[in-house]
Amino acid sequence: MTDRFGPRGVFAVLIPQQNANMQPEYEMMRPEGVSNQIYRFDISVHDKVPEAVLATVPQTLGCWPDMIICGNSLEMRHWSVERQIRYQEEIAERTNGVPFVTATDACTAALKTLSAKRIAVLSPMSEAYSKSVQGYYEALGFDAPYATWLEVTQPIDIIKVSVDQILDAFKRIDHDDVDAFLHVGGALGMVGMIEELEASLGRPIVSVNAATYWYALRTHGITDPLPGFGRLLQLAEVAD
Repeated sequence: MTDRFGPRGVFAVLIPQQNANMQPEYEMMRPEGVSNQIYRFDISVHDKVPEAVLATVPQTLGCWPDMIICGNSLEMRHWSVERQIRYQEEIAERTNGVPFVTATDACTAALKTLSAKRIAVLSPMSEAYSKSVQGYYEALGFDAPYATWLEVTQPIDIIKVSVDQILDAFKRIDHDDVDAFLHVGGALGMVGMIEELEASLGRPIVSVNAATYWYALRTHGITDPLPGFGRLLQLAEVAD
């Protein structure tokens, strides 16, 4: 429900409690008239992240949101298209009719909007996570022949990764036949780097936190271009 601080919309944003950068990144991208309300869930048990999100969703109704954002890259953990559909249904059972978006669906919508066909994947942690992402998007019909990862072993260290390290990682998957890059894992903290990285690579980057907030805004009907965060956030329409 819109209010004095969010006359254009109140967004309930679910993020991991172990993540230090997602809240400031969402605030960086917030257009005038939107209020971000942050809710946190525990990801310390990696195999139980979906359950942690679902347990937290009902709490978000307390701020009377116009939009609920589930901002976690679940496709890093042996996720399937069928499981994502069930997950959407499970969220819908808990939102009392309030619209919602997930990070996974947002990245899919962003790739389609950018007309991406052949993508390269970057995740901050392990090879297994990146391989899982490749499999998920290939099941959706994208070609995802290349992947890399930053081999960060402790979640607390992800936010410390530098722009040079991220650029080097993208260069490892910078092949001429790639038309877009996909970054998953919101803890990496690269929203403010996207424009610089795209200028270096010459192609768009779908970075999960930027894509998720863009998708939430557009789904809510807010089409303001958001300069400084890369090509995607300048686009008003979401492709079917």
